[in-house]
Amino acid sequence: MKGLLGLLLLLNAGVALYFVLDPGAQHGPVVESLHAEKMALRDEAARSPASPQVLPAAVQSFCIEWRGLSREERVRAREDLKRLVNQRILSFTEQPASIRHWVIFPPLPSEQAAAQKLRELTSLGLNDAFVVKDLPWRYAISLGLYANTEAAARRTREVEALGVLGTRVESLPKQGTDYYFLIESADPDTLKSLSDMGRVYPDSRQSRVACPP
Repeated sequence: MKGLLGLLLLLNAGVALYFVLDPGAQHGPVVESLHAEKMALRDEAARSPASPQVLPAAVQSFCIEWRGLSREERVRAREDLKRLVNQRILSFTEQPASIRHWVIFPPLPSEQAAAQKLRELTSLGLNDAFVVKDLPWRYAISLGLYANTEAAARRTREVEALGVLGTRVESLPKQGTDYYFLIESADPDTLKSLSDMGRVYPDSRQSRVACPP
């Protein structure tokens, strides 16, 4: 009996000594379980589809024509718009209400070159052509001023039929024409600001139009 008791004590001591000398033995299954869970999470993340990227909506510009201002009112409104440029994101230009269409041969590098080109054109029968003397079109060759685009296009075709290539059509304001403002912005608050400004000039009118290309 004493021998059996001593054998049991030796066995217990041996087991205890094994766990003391090899502490990883009691934690091994737990560590392996954690590694398995991490791998499973990784696999699940790899299989999950990526969330679609949400892109910001494109900001659309809009354009406003501001017409009906007298010459004096236009001077004041121009200053109002300049101040508004410092507060809102916008740009503006002054456009002639009535224009003519000018068919020209583009400016040449010198007066001598322009005179030579004019001789070539008159020899082809273009007797109404002349050299422009004033800036910004100095040394261009004028080939006619027309009331509409159709007439200007017809003149261009006539000149090209004579072998003269490279002409172009420019827009010129009619003498004494009124002007209006063309305002472009992508800031919605600009509409309210312009409406407030328009109330100061009751005879004027603002209208939304397609922006030029």
